[in-house]
Amino acid sequence: MPAKDKKVCYYELLGNLDRKCEAQEIKTAYRKLALRMHPDKAAQHNLTVEDATAQFQQIQEAYSVLSDPQERAWYDAHREQILKGHDDGEPAEDPFKTKINLFNFFSSSCYKGFGDDNAGFFAVYADLFTAIDTEEEEWEDLDSDEDHVAMPPFGRSDTEHADVSAFYRHWLEFVSRKAFAHADKWNPKEAPNRQVRRAMETENKVARKAAKKEFNAEVRQLVKFVQKRDPRIIAYQKHTMKESVEKAARDSAEKELRKVSEAKDRKERQEAAREAEEARWAEVKLAKEARKARGEVVSEDEAANSEDEEEEVHYVCEACNKKFKSEKAYDSHAKSKKHVQVVESLRRELEQDMKAEKKAAEAAAAAAAAEADDDDSEASDSDDDGVVPASASNDKAAEKSEEEDDDDES
Repeated sequence: MPAKDKKVCYYELLGNLDRKCEAQEIKTAYRKLALRMHPDKAAQHNLTVEDATAQFQQIQEAYSVLSDPQERAWYDAHREQILKGHDDGEPAEDPFKTKINLFNFFSSSCYKGFGDDNAGFFAVYADLFTAIDTEEEEWEDLDSDEDHVAMPPFGRSDTEHADVSAFYRHWLEFVSRKAFAHADKWNPKEAPNRQVRRAMETENKVARKAAKKEFNAEVRQLVKFVQKRDPRIIAYQKHTMKESVEKAARDSAEKELRKVSEAKDRKERQEAAREAEEARWAEVKLAKEARKARGEVVSEDEAANSEDEEEEVHYVCEACNKKFKSEKAYDSHAKSKKHVQVVESLRRELEQDMKAEKKAAEAAAAAAAAEADDDDSEASDSDDDGVVPASASNDKAAEKSEEEDDDDES
């Protein structure tokens, strides 16, 4: 198989930039290079449109990595491995850690286009993550008590977002289940005594833990690399952003409607207050006119003060018994904590008064009913006392007749 062109360092692609250059230098270099090497200008560089497009995509890939602080830090730390991991079939840097050359997939050159064909983005990375999961199952630590659980598949271009989200959620938290025994520094069987063997086992345990941590970081960084370029994620982000913009526009419109409604209500309240104030001053004027008609003296100072007060006071808070000369002052007072507390206190007092009145009315009704019952009872008793039995009446009449006869005889 003919060897492919060697990978070019991203710093060299953007114009031989220094690896310690600032982010602004990278941005400036990319803009100049993008204008000069755009596929529309392929003829100026004696390149075909296909070659110019491929070269322009490499420039975009370089800028995409170096403009991201995290990806740039990762690239700087693993630059040599990424540049080496290019040829097909080239073994991994450490075949005992993994047979898969992960660094070969930290570049857009490992796939062609974003289709579902064998060389496309989805097929390449679907095969990669399947291979990683299969290797995890084959090399699983035998001392582990848990069974291997297959990771979610990468899917295709038409995979539902819920499945895509599940894939990245699991793989971004990837933890290898391999033993990483290859990282051991010592062979405990060669230890001369128990103490040395324990020291060897402790160092081996630390080395295995470090190797596992490094491999986990490599896989997770690869997942981030793929996620950033996944058309399904990009489309979902655009859709979400569009919905957010539309929601913000709806919220803004609703807010404006609320403002208009509140302004209208405020104007109506102010108009009502003004009319009430005018009515009150009209009553005052009528009262003054009535006093003058009756011959009472109304001083000019009193009238002038009343007119000045009428002109100055436009807004009145009946609850707090305060007057305001401007709408702004009235609105500020209406929103104050003290005003709200006063209104709430008045409301509670009103409720209590209403309850007290209701109880008093009920008590009065009960008392009236009891008094009516007592009157009926007394009337019945008086009727019984006024009735004289017939025999007693006859006796009294006989006695009276005898007394009259005695008088006649005398």
